[in-house]
Amino acid sequence: MSIFPSLSTGAITQYPASFVTGQTVQVIRFIDGSDQRYPMQGKMLRRWQIRLDLLNEAEVAQIEAFFVAQQGDYSTFVFPDPISGVNVNNCAIAAPGLVSDYVGVDTSSTSLIVTETVVETNE
Repeated sequence: MSIFPSLSTGAITQYPASFVTGQTVQVIRFIDGSDQRYPMQGKMLRRWQIRLDLLNEAEVAQIEAFFVAQQGDYSTFVFPDPISGVNVNNCAIAAPGLVSDYVGVDTSSTSLIVTETVVETNE
């Protein structure tokens, strides 16, 4: 399983770093207007907003190559949590596309969302 790339400084993201946890809930509505809610998985999942500004050409090329290798949001990978420092297995990019903004010579930026999944892979 591949590992999310770090910047030349060794950092995974730049600050401010956005991090949320949540749990998917299924809602069943009945004919009388009442509803019943239950969790879809047994644990809380994490989600990170990765904002990267002032990247050099090598760093943005590394992020883009990783995105292509993961086939967008198709494959899972190991993500080093920038908050706790723990490697989180079974993460995926939350969007099928990646937009890189080339601001100037050797200056780029990009943004993506990494989400923890419940998918277990046997690689």
